[in-house]
Amino acid sequence: MERPASVSGSSLVAIVKTEDLPDRSRLCPIRLLHLLGYSQGRKVVSAHTRWLDGQLFASKLFYRWYGKIENRRVMKRQRHTPAVPGVAIAFSAILLGIAIALVLAPYILAHWARLYTTDISLLIVASIGVLTIIVGRLVVLKSLADKRYQLERDLLKGFLEHIPDNVFFKDRDSRFLLVSRAMANYCGLADPAQAEGKNDSDIFSSEHADQALADEQAILRTGEAKIGIEEKETWPDGHESWALTTKVPLKNQRGVIIGTMGIAHNITDRKQAEVRVQYMALHDTLTGLPNRILLEDRLTQAIAVARRNHKSVAVLMLDLDHFKDVNDSFGHYVGDRLLEAVSMRMQACLRDIDIVARLGGDEFVIGLSLVANNQDIETVTQKLLSTLSDPFLIDAHELQIGASIGISQYPADGESSEVLIQFSDAAMYEAKKNGRGTYCFFTPKLTEATRRRQKRENDLHQACARGEFVVHYQPQSSMDLRRIIGVEALIRWQHPEEGLISPMEFIPQLEELGLMVEVGDWVLRTACLQNAAWQKAGIPPIRVAVNVSAQQFQRGDIVSTVGRTLRETGLRPRWLELELTESLTLDDAETAIKTMQALKRIGVSLSLDDFGTGWSSLSYLRKFPLDRIKIDRSFVRDIGSEPAAEAVVRSIINLCHNLGFGCIAEGVETSQQLDYLQKQKCAEMQGFLFSHALTAGECGAMLRLGKPESMGIPGLTEDRLLSL
Repeated sequence: MERPASVSGSSLVAIVKTEDLPDRSRLCPIRLLHLLGYSQGRKVVSAHTRWLDGQLFASKLFYRWYGKIENRRVMKRQRHTPAVPGVAIAFSAILLGIAIALVLAPYILAHWARLYTTDISLLIVASIGVLTIIVGRLVVLKSLADKRYQLERDLLKGFLEHIPDNVFFKDRDSRFLLVSRAMANYCGLADPAQAEGKNDSDIFSSEHADQALADEQAILRTGEAKIGIEEKETWPDGHESWALTTKVPLKNQRGVIIGTMGIAHNITDRKQAEVRVQYMALHDTLTGLPNRILLEDRLTQAIAVARRNHKSVAVLMLDLDHFKDVNDSFGHYVGDRLLEAVSMRMQACLRDIDIVARLGGDEFVIGLSLVANNQDIETVTQKLLSTLSDPFLIDAHELQIGASIGISQYPADGESSEVLIQFSDAAMYEAKKNGRGTYCFFTPKLTEATRRRQKRENDLHQACARGEFVVHYQPQSSMDLRRIIGVEALIRWQHPEEGLISPMEFIPQLEELGLMVEVGDWVLRTACLQNAAWQKAGIPPIRVAVNVSAQQFQRGDIVSTVGRTLRETGLRPRWLELELTESLTLDDAETAIKTMQALKRIGVSLSLDDFGTGWSSLSYLRKFPLDRIKIDRSFVRDIGSEPAAEAVVRSIINLCHNLGFGCIAEGVETSQQLDYLQKQKCAEMQGFLFSHALTAGECGAMLRLGKPESMGIPGLTEDRLLSL
């Protein structure tokens, strides 16, 4: 049904029958029915037409305000009272008087001559009677019209009092005629009557008022509605609000536009959640410092400014000394508070134009802009080392730590942010080698870090051929913890000299060396073979999730690789899920969508991994053929301690529900996190509270049981489990 672009008609009230409540009548404004696409006298059988961003349904709206009015019987009796115009009332009364006069005329003429005086009196009496009937009829009809008018006014007043959205009526000069109670509250007014006669400029900011006036003048000029306008307002106390507004022309019975009407839905909560998601995508969730994405962007800008001013930029890689001992001795809570205190001290040592970011763990990067010489760099570096050497008091624990700093410079060592970060990292390892608590400038000579890195690269080239990579499997549980619904395949490196190495330490190097496609294909094949073997052994089928790297997705032929692997291993496509990262889906979104659609045609499931850690594009997200979204562990970790993290998790879960995606939270380690996720109706979870990553044999034994044996082990941490 096409919604009309105007509101007209003199009658404000209509009786509406709905199929969901067949025995009850509902009263609603006919003008609003016209706006929603219904004509007068038509039986409304459904109100599925969404209005105002899907938040307002016609039948639900009218049921809400109608439920506030108690005098239903009076309304039901009055619904059949005709709205008779004044001219019709007068005309009908005159006709009635003439009819009565004609009936009396023969008697008057017959006795005219004989009873002249008496007949005159009789004529006067008859005339008085006729006039009395006319006046009485007019009074009765006027009384009925007044009652109907008052009823309509009461209904409109009740509607404006109880509707939860901002409703307003304006004249042609954009002055408010009526506003709803919700709008008065939104504008900080004690009574809706306080808005009458005022313009937007009397209530809102000048920018908002000017735009609103321009929109309304365009409506008055063209007669076309303005639908779905996002309006932002900054109030005098500094807080911001958003509303999604629809405005339409208001017409009289002759079709002349006499003003405008609008309904605005408050979307402040939604917009604030989007802002929080975008902020957390570019900032470290623990310290609030920029993450690597924002760091590289700001370093690139600093380099451009330095190039124009013939200055230098220094990049300092700072790593805390013996921070792991703090975590092992006092726990991760104390370690996190220490990192927050360190970030605050570092910022106090720097200028506003300088940059400080956290890459993860206990590694920080500092960018010094517009540096003149090495002496300036050394002055700041020594100040940082000095302030970090002072004791920290964290939860009654006096902690003494230090730091090692590696330094690289633009343009002496490199001209890109990536190169400068890499070289400062190599210099930092050299500083640690020299005794920690010191700093080192990068030089072209091989440092210990560089030699170690080269050895690691050589080992990685041989790891596949030697069979040193292994795949562990971390079970995924339904949120009620009653059944295992899947496993995630996780690669580990069983180094012959260094033992079991976490993927965080070698995956970046695999990508740099261009080996990620080869290793990723091996993990995919191994996981499919293992899942097929479990099913052949009589274990009930479950899905196995395999991470897909950006290089696999963009450089390798991922579609043909997946199809070939499934055919060769005998695993049915429905039991394979591919986990994609935000970065690879957004680098070339249109190409990514085509590849994802091709994978879906094979029959596999797709999930978006680490959601919220990249620059999420909600406009593309709804286009991706995804089955589920994984909430990153960095958000789950702060549940219970950071309200902002809880708000982001809640927003992501609601987003999944609204878009029809499944939702799985990873990194669940505490019962408090579990309780919150269950309350928000997150369907699935994965984390150490349920089980750590297991070998194929251990995982197979757990799958036979159908539930974990290690759930809820006190003191269980990732570092301890990884060393098992």
